[in-house]
Amino acid sequence: MKHLPGFISASIHKSLDGTKVINYAQWRSQDDFAAMRDNPKAQPHMKAAAALASFEPIVCEVGTLWMWV
Repeated sequence: MKHLPGFISASIHKSLDGTKVINYAQWRSQDDFAAMRDNPKAQPHMKAAAALASFEPIVCEVGTLWMWV
């Protein structure tokens, strides 16, 4: 994924009870995200993720960004 156009970052968050996982990925734009989903190079990653668990992709926008330095 990191080599696809528009990719910014991704992080995996696991619930404390171990029952849920969130893949928080950031893309430059909705168009870049859509292009990734249609890109054959992304398919192995998407298929591997689907084999691990069911998922429900949603698109969000950043409301507020907090940074501590």
